[in-house]
Amino acid sequence: MSLTKKVAFNTTLQIIGKIITTGLSLVLVAALTRYLGVAGFGDYTTVFAYVSFAAVLADFGFFLIMVREISYREKEIQKIVNNTMTLRAVVGIVVFTLAFLISLLIPVYSTTVKLGIGVISFGWFWITLNSTFVGVFQSKLEMYKTAITEVIGRIIIFVLVVIFIKLNYSLIAILSAYSIGNIVNYILSMILGRKYVIYKPEFDFKFWKKMFWQALPMGIVLVLGLIYFKVDTIMLSVMKSSVDVGIYGAPYKIIEVLQIIPGIFMGNIFPIITRYIVEKDPRVNPTLQKAFDFLSLLAMPIVFGTIVLAQEIIKFVAGPDFVTANTVGTFLGRQATSPLVLQILIIVVGSSFISIIFNNTVVALGKQKELVVTYIVLVLVNVVLNLLWIPKYSYMGATFATLITEVLVLILTARIMYKYINFKINYSIFLKALFSAIGMGVLIYYFPYKNLFLQIIVGFLSYSILIYLTGAVNKEMVLTLFKKDAT
Repeated sequence: MSLTKKVAFNTTLQIIGKIITTGLSLVLVAALTRYLGVAGFGDYTTVFAYVSFAAVLADFGFFLIMVREISYREKEIQKIVNNTMTLRAVVGIVVFTLAFLISLLIPVYSTTVKLGIGVISFGWFWITLNSTFVGVFQSKLEMYKTAITEVIGRIIIFVLVVIFIKLNYSLIAILSAYSIGNIVNYILSMILGRKYVIYKPEFDFKFWKKMFWQALPMGIVLVLGLIYFKVDTIMLSVMKSSVDVGIYGAPYKIIEVLQIIPGIFMGNIFPIITRYIVEKDPRVNPTLQKAFDFLSLLAMPIVFGTIVLAQEIIKFVAGPDFVTANTVGTFLGRQATSPLVLQILIIVVGSSFISIIFNNTVVALGKQKELVVTYIVLVLVNVVLNLLWIPKYSYMGATFATLITEVLVLILTARIMYKYINFKINYSIFLKALFSAIGMGVLIYYFPYKNLFLQIIVGFLSYSILIYLTGAVNKEMVLTLFKKDAT
């Protein structure tokens, strides 16, 4: 199977898997927001935001470095994976334990939040280990296996949460469902990964040291990146009420789900880009252009469709309480509710669809050290903006701090990539996608039947027609995927 077809196959199956898991996640959010209420969902959001910091520390950049190593050292895959897994297990135990113990010392957190942090820390430990097998599947262009295990794990979580809600169980019991699903996910990945690796603990400290120093810059970048992406929720939870966190958390959860999409695609082509760069293959530039075109085609309808349908989306996902809940009043002449937050944050999603290309290319080039200073600047900007704006504007201040920071990510990561690779983006398809998305947005805005699912269908059909009419997508591009000699 050609590389193009492999990427298309893996991406398609992963998207199908993500559609399933995203659907289940959105149904869970809908059930949890209604069951827990605005304040209770604020506690739920705080728990996951807090533990996500520990998760990034536990990963510390090992994932991307391992994928890069396997991509051009395939014969040593057993050694690389065994040592990486063991190293991550040791680091994970230390980091997640410390995270839970530190949370016990935070006076503003309730007992429920503290216990929830402990439960999710345990569950996230298994996600950390599982991602090692995900790295194997990614390097072998078999990410469909990841989609299979994630769907099964998510179904288990979904079923357990629904049962616990019906039984009127506490938030802690509900959070335990995530741990159970993550353990099953890990076991299934280990079984599917036996084709390439039969895991046995290895303690090659020389390898650990090498892996640590290679991962250190990426680890710092990931930690700093998460700080600017999650610190707003933590600062909200400390400086404002659970209601404020809940109003911000509902649209933010939608944003997190949508940002998985570019990660799926880039995860599939990262090993290819790495190989092309290492081998100085001239196909690297066309591959980057195809990535930019594809992600532009995906990003534009998501951004404009969400801006138009924000209120309906929040009402469907989180419930009517989140459409009206407001602790700020008006902001720039609009009611400062969750739909307004979503309309602003969706621009963050559009930006991240493109910045992920620059970020991953820098790592593929082995220049991740260049990202450290950049992300230090980003964190400082984000923290300062949140400190200035949250006390006065609450979640609206956090929203604009996130938007400004994400735009800076796009600009600064592009600047680093262009230092080391002679690549000029062709914006033709981007502009056609933009024009088509605006046309789609106008159509669904004036569509007479205000039904979310009907509007989404109309949006999908109108956008598909417009990108074909503008030439953003043509018959030859589609047929390329089915040619035997496609590369």
